[in-house]
Amino acid sequence: MSQFNKYAPAAWGTVPFLPVVFALIAGILVADWLGPDASTLWLLLSICSATGALATVVWRMPARWWSVVGSGLILLSVLSFGAWRFSAAHAPQQELFFTNFHEAGDLLAGTVETLKPGRSRMRAEVRLSHVFRGANAGIPVSGKLLVYLPPDEQTAQLKTGDEIVFKAAPSKIAPPLNPLVFDFRAYAARRGVHHQVFLRTAADWRVATNAGSGIYARAQAWRRAWFKTFQDHLSGDELAVAAALVIGQRDLITKEVKSAYTETGAVHVLAVSGLHVGIIFMILTFFLERVLRLDRTKSGRLAVIFISVFCIWAFALVSGLSASVQRAAIMFSMLAAGRIAFRKTHVFNTLSVAALAMLVYEPSQLFHVGFQLSFTAIIGIVAFTNYLDRLVRLSGLLAQQAWSAIAASTGAQLGTLPLSLLYFKQFPAYFMASGTLVIVFAFATMFLGLLHGFSAGLLGVTLLANTTGWLLSVVVELQNALIFFFGKLPGALIELRLFDGLMSLLLALAIGCLAAFLRWRKRGFLVATGVLLVLLFVWAGAQVQGSGTDNELTVFHVSRGSLIDVVSAGQAWSLGTQPQAKDLGFNAGPLRQHLAYAPETTFPLSSVTDTSLTANINLRFPYLAFGTSRWGVLDGKATSPPELSLEGLTHLLVVNDFKAKQLASLAPEPQLLIILDGSIPFYRWAAWRALAKEHGWQLHITGEDGAYRLHIL
Repeated sequence: MSQFNKYAPAAWGTVPFLPVVFALIAGILVADWLGPDASTLWLLLSICSATGALATVVWRMPARWWSVVGSGLILLSVLSFGAWRFSAAHAPQQELFFTNFHEAGDLLAGTVETLKPGRSRMRAEVRLSHVFRGANAGIPVSGKLLVYLPPDEQTAQLKTGDEIVFKAAPSKIAPPLNPLVFDFRAYAARRGVHHQVFLRTAADWRVATNAGSGIYARAQAWRRAWFKTFQDHLSGDELAVAAALVIGQRDLITKEVKSAYTETGAVHVLAVSGLHVGIIFMILTFFLERVLRLDRTKSGRLAVIFISVFCIWAFALVSGLSASVQRAAIMFSMLAAGRIAFRKTHVFNTLSVAALAMLVYEPSQLFHVGFQLSFTAIIGIVAFTNYLDRLVRLSGLLAQQAWSAIAASTGAQLGTLPLSLLYFKQFPAYFMASGTLVIVFAFATMFLGLLHGFSAGLLGVTLLANTTGWLLSVVVELQNALIFFFGKLPGALIELRLFDGLMSLLLALAIGCLAAFLRWRKRGFLVATGVLLVLLFVWAGAQVQGSGTDNELTVFHVSRGSLIDVVSAGQAWSLGTQPQAKDLGFNAGPLRQHLAYAPETTFPLSSVTDTSLTANINLRFPYLAFGTSRWGVLDGKATSPPELSLEGLTHLLVVNDFKAKQLASLAPEPQLLIILDGSIPFYRWAAWRALAKEHGWQLHITGEDGAYRLHIL
């Protein structure tokens, strides 16, 4: 190779797309960190750097520094393009975003993309198309909206693909108001949804156009017919799991079943994703290549590829075309397309091309947990499976295949482990056994589900349909029984409540160094793995030591209620009203689980009398002494305000619709912090704000500012 060619720009070896996808990811992260307001500047930077990179290609020089400059400009161009694409794709930044046109009294129209049953309402994700004002023609708009529909007969008949018209005032999705509660606003924003509306009655909306005869509507009709064939032979949990695993219909799964699958590390099989599409791909290639032997000729190999891709996307459409299914279909389409050249391609190149296509189309996918887990699982399989498979040699094809399945499952678990621990804070102890078995059963369930749908829905052969339906019910029933068995074993689930981002990074680097050692057998990588694990355990120990809950008070936001948790020396109590178990996840549950405490007793605020819980906590209504702080309680249903002395108080807690005008006679000093909890109606907030501004008081409203937390050393 000449010196001139050796130092050509962008000579990145066998994986040239890998640095490109890293640059694109870096651009998306930078734009997310800086905000989406500088899209024009990012576009200009991308054009300028691309022009400079092109110049280094046209006027090539036999010098290393010239190739480094060229490669750097290429990566900078991709990075700035990623930042521009992320900023431009941010829905509120778009010119036609519906909030730029919507006014009070307007009608909104759009297409229902997803439907999900909620606790009391149906939640529809609607892609808006028009705003209607009076008798004027509709104004074209863009954007998505969450529409909460009342549970009635009209809602029950709604289907994805229907176009609906409704009249409502969209509001921004509120942030979480209690510590560590799931941030639904951030989750929805990553899906391009920033607003929501609540429709109270059927009169507030109507279906303008039913789902037409397009390809998606037809696919959904096939999905419903496929589900009907399951109903004829399965019921209960077996029907729910089979429908979720084969066609992606998860609304029948009970909390008990979902918890069992979660605690054994097998919950991923309940959402159609890369595993399911991979099984479809394996079944197709086996049938086309091993049974029909189409791969013996060049045209036959092309036929295998095109048939596989067509069937993968057909299955994706029928199973609901969720984001995870789209990702998997794109990835396996890329893998299939890579075989057109009839030569071995590097899997990381194929994954990089798939990631590039997906992120350019929808940059926010980078922040989706499913996107991250999909790619890290495949990376783990590629990095570890072959080495683990060679560790054990068993006699018999079936035994060796079983070990190969365990090796693949372990590789996937290693690849996803840092993210799984970060997001879910738990680790299934028996994942090797449960993960392997669930993959085997998923393969059997998918095969039988496909065969049953084909025999019952297309062929109409009763005997074959009855046989496949019975076999499917037996397999799913056995799968559920095994999952519940593993879930009941001692120590089945290890919870890591303090696992943070730095721990995840250290663990990911350690796993990466281990994979590098297995690939290149250089001792330095093994030493680095050990050092990173030591740092991980040191940091974890520091987190545990610093996670004490001594002397902490939290005023939670509970709608129409009051709840205060006080913790001292590992003991905890509550004041107010303990929420129902179903509501804990929205208020106190996540913080209690994170800090590992449970209140021993709940005291009503208005009836606590001369109770000394610890040396730092003394209760005597309407007063509470907590460490160095001293609280007074203003209860709209209890003692009259003049009987409360403000001398020496640091906090005032206002509960049960205590009105602002009642506080005027008390005249608290400006340094006193006034806290309005969830029992104060929102229509009282304006009066409290005006009063606080007039007197220079500090005001904290849990309905706006979130829960109030006080930690005293």
